[in-house]
Amino acid sequence: MNTPAVDKYISAQFKYWQQQKHTVTEPEKKSRRRFITISREYGCSACTIAQEMVTILNSADQAPEPPWAAYERQVLDRVMEDMGLSLHLARTLTDDAQKVMTGILKTAFSNLPPQVAVYQKLAETIRLLATNGNVIIVGRAANVITRGMAGGFHVMIVAPMDYKVNNIMKFKNIRKKEAEQLVIENTARRVNYIKEYVDFDVADPHNYDLVVNLAHTTTKGAARLIIEGMKLKSSQ
Repeated sequence: MNTPAVDKYISAQFKYWQQQKHTVTEPEKKSRRRFITISREYGCSACTIAQEMVTILNSADQAPEPPWAAYERQVLDRVMEDMGLSLHLARTLTDDAQKVMTGILKTAFSNLPPQVAVYQKLAETIRLLATNGNVIIVGRAANVITRGMAGGFHVMIVAPMDYKVNNIMKFKNIRKKEAEQLVIENTARRVNYIKEYVDFDVADPHNYDLVVNLAHTTTKGAARLIIEGMKLKSSQ
């Protein structure tokens, strides 16, 4: 395993999952293994919120096992590209669980053309992470990929245009007009990314357990709100 490719929490997760391999059964029945997907409008600081959540969840009185970790685009891409990490992740499932996972993926993606093999690999990686639990997956259509999986809490983060533009201006140190253009272009790109592969309306609030408007809270407040929402859903 190439430990420099992941942070300490992700490294700890991989190690724990491998040690606990014998306890993993069918992927769709791991109700005790929770995971969160965060969808967001461009410019909504979802990665910052996810890291705030990791800090809060891992600082609880009773430390979770494995520790929670956030996976955003760069980390997911690295896990997919690093053969050692990919194989290590796949080996955290029992043989029976791997067969179930393979069947799910073949059923879900059997009608897709060969050029979307990368998307299929992404889906496999995300579902493996969600199956093992204690992960926060930001973007990458994770809410679509994990539909129907037990233990999931799906969140959409939104904000007014002015909020998103100001956020991008600060983050990229660019002028307002450039930021506005980036928000418009990237919003369209994300919507098209989903539509290219699946029939899913990312703007429909019915597709989420919780929708958070950053106009009414801070990133830390959003993090706490999402965690409390997940706990309430889990207790039902």
